[in-house]
Amino acid sequence: MFERRLKIFLGLLFVPTLLLLGRTMQVQIFQRADWEDEAMRMMRDAERTATVRGRILDTRGRVIAEDIPSIDVCVDFRAIGREPDAKWLRTISINRLDARTARQWRRRPLDDRRALLGEEIDLAKGQVRQMWQMLARISDSSADEMDEIRHSILHRVEMQRRYVWYNKFRAARERYENRQPTGAWLSWLLDDSSSAPELDSFDVTVAEQSAPHVILRAINAETRNTLGKRLEECPGLSLLPSTDRYYPYGQVACHSIGRLSRVSREDLELDAALGLDELKRSLPNDLVGRTGIEAIAELSLRGSRGRVERSLGDDGTILERKVAIPGADVRTTLDIELQKEIEDLFAHGKVEDHNGKVIDVYPMHGAAVVIDLSGGEVRALVSYPTYDLNTIDENYEQLQSDDRNLPLFNRATQDTLEPGSTIKPVVGIGAITQGTVKVDEGIECTGYLVLGKQKFRFGRCWVASKFERVLKANGLSVAHHPVPSYAPHPTGFLTFADALERSCNVYFEVLADKLGIDGLTWWYQRFGLGRPTGIGLPEASGRLPSSYRGNHRQMAACFAGIGQGSVAATPIQMANVAATIARDGVWQRPLLFPAGTVLPPRRASTTVPSDDEDEPAIERGDRFRVPAAPEALAAAREGMDRVVNSPAGTGTRLRVNGLHVAGKTGTAQAAKFTIYQRDERGQILRDENGRPRRLTLDPGTDAAPLADLPWYRAHGEDGSELSHAWYIGFAPADHPRIAFCVLVEYGGSGGATAAPIARDLLEACIRHGYLARSN
Repeated sequence: MFERRLKIFLGLLFVPTLLLLGRTMQVQIFQRADWEDEAMRMMRDAERTATVRGRILDTRGRVIAEDIPSIDVCVDFRAIGREPDAKWLRTISINRLDARTARQWRRRPLDDRRALLGEEIDLAKGQVRQMWQMLARISDSSADEMDEIRHSILHRVEMQRRYVWYNKFRAARERYENRQPTGAWLSWLLDDSSSAPELDSFDVTVAEQSAPHVILRAINAETRNTLGKRLEECPGLSLLPSTDRYYPYGQVACHSIGRLSRVSREDLELDAALGLDELKRSLPNDLVGRTGIEAIAELSLRGSRGRVERSLGDDGTILERKVAIPGADVRTTLDIELQKEIEDLFAHGKVEDHNGKVIDVYPMHGAAVVIDLSGGEVRALVSYPTYDLNTIDENYEQLQSDDRNLPLFNRATQDTLEPGSTIKPVVGIGAITQGTVKVDEGIECTGYLVLGKQKFRFGRCWVASKFERVLKANGLSVAHHPVPSYAPHPTGFLTFADALERSCNVYFEVLADKLGIDGLTWWYQRFGLGRPTGIGLPEASGRLPSSYRGNHRQMAACFAGIGQGSVAATPIQMANVAATIARDGVWQRPLLFPAGTVLPPRRASTTVPSDDEDEPAIERGDRFRVPAAPEALAAAREGMDRVVNSPAGTGTRLRVNGLHVAGKTGTAQAAKFTIYQRDERGQILRDENGRPRRLTLDPGTDAAPLADLPWYRAHGEDGSELSHAWYIGFAPADHPRIAFCVLVEYGGSGGATAAPIARDLLEACIRHGYLARSN
C-alpha cells in the first residue's frame, strides 16, 4: 500500500519536474539568444554626440556663415533642477572631504562624520545657488531667463528619457504580440501567457541625466578666465569645447543671412510633423535658424547627431557607434563683396549738386537690389541700416526697440512705399497693349491734370510744380515741357517714350484715367505687384489700386497711374519690374539660391494665392511672358534709355563712363515719420482702445539736418516737401545683363539722391565682373 502511494506521489512530482526541466531547456537553450538580446538591451545606455551646422557660401564660394570652435559654460544635469540631486550632492561632498583631509575624516566617530558630511552638503548646496546667480549676472540675464534655460534642459532630458523608455516598452510589446502560441495547459505551466508588458515597468535612466548641459554658449575670454578661477567653488560647473555660429562679414547682408535662436515649442512640433529622424530633430535649448537663409535652409544646414551606445557596466564598453553627420553647405546667389560695397554707399550717402559736386554726405536709409538677368539670381539685396549678426543676441532688445532706425526691418523685401514715377513704364505698356493709346500717338501736356473740362491744381506735371513761378516771371508757360531750356519738347504732344524721358505726370494720368482702377490693377499684377515675389524671405505684398475704397475712383486711378495713392511696392518688386522690361516682357521669380538648388521645406509657403483665375501663376514660381505688345516694350526701353542719356532726361546723373544704362527715376510723396511713444522702461504706450500711441516727428532739411535723424529730411524751395527717392533700371541698355532698384527713404528727388547710389552701384558691378565697359 505504501509503495503504491509512493509511486503515485513520485509520479505526481515527476510530471511538473519534467515540465520545469522543459521550461529550463526552452529558456536556457532554445530562447537563449532572445534572452541574451533582452539582457543586452536592458544593459545599454545611449548618448547623443554633437554635430556641426553647415556653412553658408556666397555665389563665389566665400564663407558668410560657419561654425567655429568656442567654449561653452555647462552644468551637470543633477545641479540644474530646482533642488540639486541629493545623492549627487552627497557624492561630491564625500569626494571633497576625501580630497581635503586625505580621507582622514573617515576615521572619526560616526556622529562627527555625519556632522562633517552634513556641513559639506549644505556648503555645496549653497554654492550651487550662488553659481546660478553668478551665471545670470555674467550673462546679463534675469533670474526668470536663467530659469527658462534650466527648464528647457529639464524638458529636453525628460523627452529623451521618455523616448528611450517608450522604445523599450514598444520592443517588449512587439515580442509579446509575436510570440509562438502554445496549448492552454502548457502555456499556464510555462508562464507563457502572462499579461502584456506594462509601460511603468520600463522606466529608465539615460546618460543625459548625469551629463553636463550647455547654459551659456560661446563665452568670451574674460568670462572664461573669471569662471575658470571659480570652478572649485561651483559644483557641477564645467567649461567645455564647442562650436559657435560666426559671420565673417558681420553686418553685411545681415537681413538676408538671418540669425539663430533657441528652439521653440512650435519648432519641436514642426520637426515631429515632418517625420524627421530622432537624431535630426531639434531638442529643447538647441539653436535653429529663425530668420533669413538660416531659416530657409534650416534642414539642409542642420546636421544629424551621432549616437554612442555603451554597456551599463563599470567599463562602459562601447557597443555601437553612429557617427554624427555635419550639416550641408548651402550656396546663395549673393555676392557678399558687392553687397558690402553697396551697403557702404548708403552708410556714406552722397548729395550732389547739378554739376555732380558732392555737397553733403550722411547715412541714408533705404534699400537696393541687383538682379543678374541671365538666371534671375539676386547678387545684392541691401537694406540699410544694418546690424552685426555676431552680437545680435546681446543687442537684440536694443535693436528691436530702435523705432527711429528700425535696423531689424528688411527694407528690400518689406518696405512698401508708393513707387512714384518708376511705375510709369508699366502704365504705358498696358495702355498701348490694350489699344488705349498708340505707341507713337502724342498726348498734350498742359502742365495740369484735366478731367473733362476741369483743371486741377493737384496732379500737376512736375514742371508746373517746380518751375511755375519762375516760368511765369519770365513770361513763359508751364505747358509743353519747356524745361530744360536747352532741350524743350518741340511740340508739347508727348509719345510714350517722350513721356518716360521727361517723366510727364499728365501723360500717364490721362492713360490711367482711361484704364481705370481695374485696368491698372490688372497690369500691375502682370508685372508682379500686389504679391510676394517668392524669393523666400519674408515679403510684403504691397498695395494695388483695387484696394481703394473711396468715392473718387477716377482721381484715385489718375494718382495710381503716377505711382501715388493706392499703389505701393517693395524694392524687390520694382527691381523685378525693371528686370521684366529688360527681358522683353519675361517675368521670372528672383532667386536667392542657384537654379536647381533643392532645399527640404521647413515651413509652408507664405505667398498669397491669387483670386484671379486669369492671372499668371506667379505664386508657383513659373517663368512666364507678360502679355504685352512688343512695340510697347520697345518704346518703354527707348524711353528709359532717354531718361539717362538724352539732354531732357530726368535721370542723367546715372550716366556711367563706357556703360550704356537705361533707367527711370521716381519721386514719391511721403508722410511725416512717426515713432512709438514709450515709457521710461521702454514699453510702448497705448490708448484707451489698446492701440499703440505714435509720435509724429518734424523733419530736418539739407541746411539744418537733425542730429539723431540725419536721413529724415524735407526738400524743396521752402524745405517742406517730403518724398522718397527711387531709381530703377538695367544695363547695358541694348543687351541687358543686370537690373537694379535703389530706394532712399526721405531722399527727395530720385534723380538727385538715388541716382548717385545707383551710379556707384553700377560701377561696383563693373568691378565685380557683372558688367563691362564698352570700348
